[in-house]
Amino acid sequence: MDAYAALAIALIAVVLLVVLLVAVVPAGSPGRLVRLCPRRGSEPDPFATHRALLGQVCTTRSVRVDRYVGTADAPGPDGAATRIQVRQNGEEDLPPGSTALIYDYEPDGGYYWVAAYDPRHDLSDGG
Repeated sequence: MDAYAALAIALIAVVLLVVLLVAVVPAGSPGRLVRLCPRRGSEPDPFATHRALLGQVCTTRSVRVDRYVGTADAPGPDGAATRIQVRQNGEEDLPPGSTALIYDYEPDGGYYWVAAYDPRHDLSDGG
């Protein structure tokens, strides 16, 4: 009889566990499960705002811009200027107030790569 008593206790424990799970996660709310296990495709892109600045023109603000240091003002999403960290690979002189083109973003360092830009040489408007 001891084996039957142990089996009955185990069966009762399993039934109570199932009842507890049904009470905690109601069948009528599958949305709760979706919030606990989001899909990978629904995650926002963390670099979307950074990519929005690529191809934009910025104005340098620091004394120098080189491979190690530099700041510039770029157009923000609301139209106001946003101060960003910038770097350049070239040896071009980019004193404060220079116009530069943002062409890449470095997520590890949190800065943008820029190159000197002269709007007089812009051919994008057909001229």
